Amino acid sequence: MYELFSDEATTLKIWDSDQTNFLGNEPLLLWQQFVGAEHPLNTVSISDIVEQNSAEIRTMILGFIYDVGENINGGAKSGLSIESEFNYYWMTQFHSRPYTQSAQLNNLAKIFALIKIVGANKFEKLVFISTNKDLTQVIASIAKANNLDFKVVSQSRSAQSKPIKTKFKNLTPRPALGLLALFQQIRSSSHLRDKDLPPTSNRGTITFFDYWYRFGAAVNQTRKFESQYWTALVGQLSNLNVNWFHNLVDQRRKHPLREAKSLLTDFNSADRNHQHQIIDASCSTSIVLKSLNNYRRLLIGSLQTKKYSSAFTISNKKIELWPIFRREWLNSLRGYEAMINCLRFSQLNEILQKLPQQRIGFYLIENQPWEMALVHLWRKYGHGQLIGVAHSTVRFWDLRLMSDPRRFSNNTNNPMPRPDLIAVNGPLARESLIAAGYPATEIREVEALMYQHFGETLDIQLLKSKQSIKTILVATDYLESATQTQIKLLNDFLATNSESIRVLLKPHWSQSFKNLNPLIEIVSGKEDLSTYFDQCDVLYCSAITSAVIDGACAGLPVIQCLDPQSFNLSPLRGRTEIQVVRTSKELKDALSNLTAIPPKIEPHTLFNLDPQLSKWKSLIGI
Repeated sequence: MYELFSDEATTLKIWDSDQTNFLGNEPLLLWQQFVGAEHPLNTVSISDIVEQNSAEIRTMILGFIYDVGENINGGAKSGLSIESEFNYYWMTQFHSRPYTQSAQLNNLAKIFALIKIVGANKFEKLVFISTNKDLTQVIASIAKANNLDFKVVSQSRSAQSKPIKTKFKNLTPRPALGLLALFQQIRSSSHLRDKDLPPTSNRGTITFFDYWYRFGAAVNQTRKFESQYWTALVGQLSNLNVNWFHNLVDQRRKHPLREAKSLLTDFNSADRNHQHQIIDASCSTSIVLKSLNNYRRLLIGSLQTKKYSSAFTISNKKIELWPIFRREWLNSLRGYEAMINCLRFSQLNEILQKLPQQRIGFYLIENQPWEMALVHLWRKYGHGQLIGVAHSTVRFWDLRLMSDPRRFSNNTNNPMPRPDLIAVNGPLARESLIAAGYPATEIREVEALMYQHFGETLDIQLLKSKQSIKTILVATDYLESATQTQIKLLNDFLATNSESIRVLLKPHWSQSFKNLNPLIEIVSGKEDLSTYFDQCDVLYCSAITSAVIDGACAGLPVIQCLDPQSFNLSPLRGRTEIQVVRTSKELKDALSNLTAIPPKIEPHTLFNLDPQLSKWKSLIGI
């Protein structure tokens, strides 16, 4: 599993760069690349090792996250309590464990793989070629723990510079960023409030929490609430009094905020039974003062970082992982994120304290910091059953809904805030959660609200016109490294295979593109992906986006591109119906082998698709 090199190999070189290297034929471990034709024969990608040993490494990651939490929460040294019986640790990014690169989970997986590799081979020396000073400290710690010589070689940085926003954030003192967050929140609240309207009356006993985002396509015309999250369920609730609370996503400018206020007013006017509020509009003097006080306590508690650094050590091996987690940990305790979390806690506290006794509540469960505050405060004020809704798919490497099994024990001294139930949209999500250790008794199946259209999907092969040109539909995702890898492979392929090829690129709204091959035609990112299915022969997407399900369930051949700097986050990971590629050669082979792909995946094997929403009605009690 980890015995990769011969016994004669005494030195292991680790190449931490996305640039091509020329290091001879010594054992080489690629940290940011997959092995291609340009690499020496004695080369291994650590991303492949992580994937080949995924179950073991995922268990190690979840165990480490649990141990850090216990070490920090296990005594008075944490200083993270911002309210009785609630520890701020649950709102840190480390506990939220997103799969973005700043969270370092992919590097953590590679570190665990490297520890195993070093233990299984007879190396005497590690050579680390990198510009990452934090990661260098961790690799040095691994070498020291295994009594190996260690050498670091400086490597020229990638030509791509960091975004200006990232540079600004890195150079600005964290408390200044915290004050910036407070200013922006006060400003946003002032644009969202309407002093001429009476306060919203929450008469219902059913409450939903989601985001001011992903509305129905016709919302701007009808001015009635439609949601891509809740779809047909909104209509099923039309005769009931329901409270809706929405979190802003990225709306901070004056014009979008004014538009949000106008749309919110129309939502409440169109349906008197359903009352909508934007959580960010709540920013009273009391909320600001409580948030500042909590932020002050966190700031003071974060000054002595030695209290926390020891918690990020693999104790049985004395390997220190604090360097790679330090930045985001301190951001969570004294930076922009810290102030946002304090504000969100105070806002939810005021809302849930004033809210009439609720029979049942639902929220989109993604392990975001505000969700931890919601669970705690919901129970503090004695509301009824609380259900987290896994609205999309549950993926093997998406660790947000997963924890070490010890975290679910009733005997733990530090119980993690979690809902009474998780509502999942079908067998795929249920089996994924149970396989990851989530208690089966706390999982309830409902209909897949976001995938109800699969019940009416026609086989796109019957709709396509016969044409000799092969059309590739490209769907990108928001993770920059994944998009860059995907486009690089495509550009490499098109450089030598341009005849009878047409490419339609549907971009993610967060991405911009440079140096695209002229054959690539960018189409509207606002249109639904399925709009283009009858025009193409194959869907080429990243291993993150759930668009793979749309293509596979429609009978379209799907090729997914893996990113060596992130996980294989495909919801259909391991399915034979999907081709996975890592290099431009593999992409070429996959495009030449479309007819060999098995038939489409039947949607009902993945999701519950009853259009009557009987499972949802039963869960809500209607």
